[in-house]
Amino acid sequence: MRKTFSALVLSLVLTTSAYAEHEKNTYNSQKPVSCNTVENVTAIVGGQFGELPYMQGDGLAAAIDGKQFIKTQLVLAVNLETNTFSVVEIINPQLACIIAGGDNFRFNKPPSQKTNIVLEK
Repeated sequence: MRKTFSALVLSLVLTTSAYAEHEKNTYNSQKPVSCNTVENVTAIVGGQFGELPYMQGDGLAAAIDGKQFIKTQLVLAVNLETNTFSVVEIINPQLACIIAGGDNFRFNKPPSQKTNIVLEK
């Protein structure tokens, strides 16, 4: 199944290059990702891989210049039967990117100590 994913990624890849500015401790790194319409990405992740949106949240992605930021939606889609997963970033209503994917999905063991969380408005 992931071999097909790799072929699809290669066919949809927007090629970018990674770079590092050695005088900085951190840098804006770029990697090839698979981007298409939200409908087509949903068809690949949900239809072909059988993954369902398991978690989602508000994201913040660096723009090309590395100084400005874009509000995005991040979705973790999982197939609990095959243990495959995809991380999808929805850039806008017309564009989504599969920024990571793989297999051997598993839940982490919860922390042994309970943490008190207070939500403030």
